Amino acid sequence: MRGLLFKGLMIAIMASSALPAVAAEDCGRWAAEMLEDEGGPVLTAHVCSTEAPDVELLLTCYGGEFGLRVDLATDESADLTGSPVDVNFTTEGGSQTLAMIYEEMDGRHATSLSADAPLVQLLQSGTSLSVRDAAGAFAEHQFSLEGSSKAIGALLQACH
Repeated sequence: MRGLLFKGLMIAIMASSALPAVAAEDCGRWAAEMLEDEGGPVLTAHVCSTEAPDVELLLTCYGGEFGLRVDLATDESADLTGSPVDVNFTTEGGSQTLAMIYEEMDGRHATSLSADAPLVQLLQSGTSLSVRDAAGAFAEHQFSLEGSSKAIGALLQACH
């Protein structure tokens, strides 16, 4: 029960987080930096899509758990109502699937996961990441993993 309450709190916090877009010149390489959030600055490990600088993947940490946010629905006509969406994260080293929910506040899909989740490890290995919903309703996005180990490592260190 406590875990469900915490997860609900995490989703509520992430829903109120409207992190700003990252400068296009910084895309293609992961960074860990303080980004402004509604509650103040938050350490965020992030990267932009290699083909679309306005598409981002962001990791933040609240109380030992990561908040993962990704732009899936870049098409204005996309149907964003309904249940959680299964999202595949694939690198040369493997694949993980997570259920994510659409958050209207910033137009991203979000979930929470533990700092030692297999996806966190997967994001720190390989050279590239492909992100796509399992149903194929949204476009696939590509992200570089250059610098991901260092950026996520900094987030892990600050998260504990």
